[in-house]
Amino acid sequence: MTLEQAMEYINNIPHIGKRDGVNRVRPLLHLLGDPQQHLRFVHVAGTNGKGSTVAMTASVLRQAGLRTGMFISPYVEDYRERIQLDGAWIPPEDLAEEVERLAPLCEQLRQQGHPVTEFEFDTALAMDYFARKECDMVALEVGMGGALDATNAIDAPDVCAIASISFDHTQYLGDTLAQIAREKSGIIKLGSRVAIYPKEPPEALAVLQEACQALLIQPNIPDLGQLEVLECGEEGSRIRYKGRELHIPLLGEHQIYNALTVCAIFEELDAAGWSFPWQTVAQGIAKASFNGRMEVVHRQPLCLVDGAHNPDGVDSLCHTLDTLYRGRDVTVVMGMLADKDYAYGIRQVASRASRFIATTPVGTPRALPAEQAAQAARPYCAQVEVIEAPSQAAQRALELALEHQGMAIACGSLYMIGEAKQGFCSAAPLVD
Repeated sequence: MTLEQAMEYINNIPHIGKRDGVNRVRPLLHLLGDPQQHLRFVHVAGTNGKGSTVAMTASVLRQAGLRTGMFISPYVEDYRERIQLDGAWIPPEDLAEEVERLAPLCEQLRQQGHPVTEFEFDTALAMDYFARKECDMVALEVGMGGALDATNAIDAPDVCAIASISFDHTQYLGDTLAQIAREKSGIIKLGSRVAIYPKEPPEALAVLQEACQALLIQPNIPDLGQLEVLECGEEGSRIRYKGRELHIPLLGEHQIYNALTVCAIFEELDAAGWSFPWQTVAQGIAKASFNGRMEVVHRQPLCLVDGAHNPDGVDSLCHTLDTLYRGRDVTVVMGMLADKDYAYGIRQVASRASRFIATTPVGTPRALPAEQAAQAARPYCAQVEVIEAPSQAAQRALELALEHQGMAIACGSLYMIGEAKQGFCSAAPLVD
């Protein structure tokens, strides 16, 4: 099987099914020999920041010399991005081999009335790949929710981590923070240690603490009283936590709190008998990168991409614009999904933009049409354009940023961030 054939197979798997992915993926894992039982995990759930938390965790594990798997969802540029070994995307030949291995098993299950969706397939493929590569530890990101997510087919991980909880996927997870937190707390298992984002809303935190108490687990919640922010700027943040300095290269104040969650993860791993000296943790976090999250893809002019697609993510983006880039001329490219709170996101971002270019996310029937996004932006921004293709919209934004000596940012759905990034980079190479 070639890579092209493998991707054709993956793209033809149904994307949507009943939400009980954890039970649908188990028969496929069993046919593979239950590879997840031969792996150790740091399992991360949350609404926003779970991908960044996973990326920083994986970077520390690599810094410690461990053979490290990383599974993220969704991807920004390439499907292979979601399954990484020691920081490298799964090679094309390995992906093709894995698809060829899994395809007949999926067909067998389908004929027995047990079809899997694409995410369940992706999860099983990643587990099989990491087990065959004999990973020491896997940094595993939940797809959606927690209790019913396919990634929750694992046994008790070494550490469960809960990133920031806010409103998203309310049609599936509930319309209160308590309901959402209850779903996400479903990854917490007897025998695991737990790390919790230090700024959880009280309503969500109470549910998480209740879940831990039921299993006699004492969660590790970073102590903000021991945090000193030394610098938060365009090169990331520098903090002092528990008397020790740490550089966080990921942009935005919210990444400080994600990094503290990572520190809590490694404190818990140390308490469980691992050995991760502070220097290793600090160096790993300092080397971390994450595609499509306040990512600088061009320097002159400054061009950023950020997958802010729900209210909490938009708020973090706008806070960064208001603090790090206050007073800058900003050209925005934005594309959203119709089933998100796009009106809020567009209003907040457009009101901070000198120019707003509406575009349409690609590869999903849930995309909000560009003209509809433009209509939502016009009351808040005087200059609004419509360019359907995200890559062309990004190229136009870069031209305008050059013309007005400003900056450009592409934000919104991850279904358009990858193409926008390519548009920025095709217009001119990244300048360090």
